[in-house]
Amino acid sequence: MKCLLIIDPQNDFCPGGALAVAGGDSIMQPINDLMAGYELIVLTQDWHPQGHSSFASSHEGMAPFSLLEMPYGPQVLWPDHCIQTSAGAAFHAHLNTTKADAIIRKGTNPQVDSYSAFFENDKTTSTGLSGFLRDRGCADITMVGLATDYCVAW
Repeated sequence: MKCLLIIDPQNDFCPGGALAVAGGDSIMQPINDLMAGYELIVLTQDWHPQGHSSFASSHEGMAPFSLLEMPYGPQVLWPDHCIQTSAGAAFHAHLNTTKADAIIRKGTNPQVDSYSAFFENDKTTSTGLSGFLRDRGCADITMVGLATDYCVAW
């Protein structure tokens, strides 16, 4: 079975968002077009609680994009972004979400960030995606999305 894994197509990663990727909104229609060629569609969603430990605002005197040592290793401190139920955490309006078979939310643990669709940044806590794909018989995964330097790359 072929799966299209769409990583973090959210407003905060598009122009005007807290961690905007230049031209990020321009990939929504091409992603929609790709969906027709896949039997399984999975979306990931950065879904941080307010005050997440990866936010610079959670650490007095720390600036966005500085590094802080966490129990799981070095952590880039980000501007507040993709806060649960916020407009920034919502999927981009031009993305066809009705074809999604599953949504994997990541970054929900207030103490551990999560870039990967498969594991939290502690590299031991699973998001559940691998089990879902295995149970569905997925043997072929194509990944697309935003923040290719972090979320897609991990």
